[in-house]
Amino acid sequence: MKKKFLFLIISILLFTLVACTPPSDIEINDRVEKIEENAKVVEMWSMDFEEWENRINIKQRMDFNEDLTDGLQLSQTFVDDNNFWDLIRSARETGNVPDIYMVSYGNLYEEIKNGNIIDLSDYLPKSSFDDLTDIAREAITFDGKHYGYPINMEPSTLVFYRKDLLNQYAGTTKMPLKWDDFLTLLEMVNNGISESGTKGLYAFDVPKGIALGWASWGLQISSTGGLAITDDWTTSRLNEPGFKQLAELWYSLYSNRYVPLSSGNYNEIINDLCLGKLVMTTAGSYSVPTIVNDYPELIDKIGIAEMPTFSGNKSLVNATNGGWVYVISKECEDVEAAVKVLEYLVAGEDTTRNMEYFESVYFSKGSPRKSVAELIEKQSSKQDKIPESWIDIINEVAAKSVMEPIYPWDISIAVQAMLENVILGNDIDSEISKCDTRVKEVIVNNNLANNNPRN
Repeated sequence: MKKKFLFLIISILLFTLVACTPPSDIEINDRVEKIEENAKVVEMWSMDFEEWENRINIKQRMDFNEDLTDGLQLSQTFVDDNNFWDLIRSARETGNVPDIYMVSYGNLYEEIKNGNIIDLSDYLPKSSFDDLTDIAREAITFDGKHYGYPINMEPSTLVFYRKDLLNQYAGTTKMPLKWDDFLTLLEMVNNGISESGTKGLYAFDVPKGIALGWASWGLQISSTGGLAITDDWTTSRLNEPGFKQLAELWYSLYSNRYVPLSSGNYNEIINDLCLGKLVMTTAGSYSVPTIVNDYPELIDKIGIAEMPTFSGNKSLVNATNGGWVYVISKECEDVEAAVKVLEYLVAGEDTTRNMEYFESVYFSKGSPRKSVAELIEKQSSKQDKIPESWIDIINEVAAKSVMEPIYPWDISIAVQAMLENVILGNDIDSEISKCDTRVKEVIVNNNLANNNPRN
């Protein structure tokens, strides 16, 4: 009993530290949120993204709560994605799981397998699911059942670069397609920085920590032709030659001081590029709104390119399509009320709110809905906020990208650890062997062999 009580205290403290519910009087665009007395409260956890996206999500909540006659009040809590799973486990232990929460495509299957979320097939109209693109519908469908409703899709890894700084330090603005040529460019930039005596500026940056676990998926595919395990989930692929090549690349980036040893959250890495701390960086397409909203004077000075590959073949997959899904918890006591929220936010016939979202992100993300995707295609050609080349690159990469893998996260953590240990100077073959052993353990411990639900 004491142990459980202590766990409860720790859980509450942890939640208080990393979760934030905006106060009821928060103002968005000079609006004050309306509160419907005695209304049924639907609890929703939203991921704590960049400020601009949080403001969009807050506005949508306030719009929903504008109706004081529907008997529903939407309550929203923002949760840091690095702590989400610890918090959701604590919430399940204490019986405080939210009615609705966000899950990434890659984590959706674990929630389904563990019985944590409900099948929405009989709650949302068939037309809502028919309107999904093939890839989006497949992402949320298992055994013919639809779990949750997708919000967006976005390429996870692109190269953003400062054309002015690249030209200043390397005398070019051309982005190479091959890693060998890219490394040569990084050396040129480093030499230029050194000759100028500039301090606190790096040529490039890459994802670190937890972000490396998921942002390296595209690199794994372009380097090795697949991910860390075989498609049938029977065995590790770490001994494929491409993984050693990728590890050698990672070591080269750090040993030559092309990238900083530490940097901030990958979701906000674009700020370092805009603040003149980086000449180039990897980042997701979601970085576009940060540039437009916070650094509009730099729009013409920034370029976007796809990630290099070892062969330089432009047809290779070099990013995954990430994104988020709204799901309804099995603990939800009023599913019909929660479904009304989903219909309002993402799944209803009225696409006004969907389009408002994609216009607000300057079409840097794709819609999972066919009807909305058609509207985006028409509207994006008329926008003048961002260069057309940005949209072209994002769409080109998204079109050939694959969805996030759905195998256990421990496998991605193992690859992350391997790359991180390599940059410390540890023997590459030894680290790959350790990673191979760890991945095989995950396969056995989770009974993954021949149990890929997509096969």
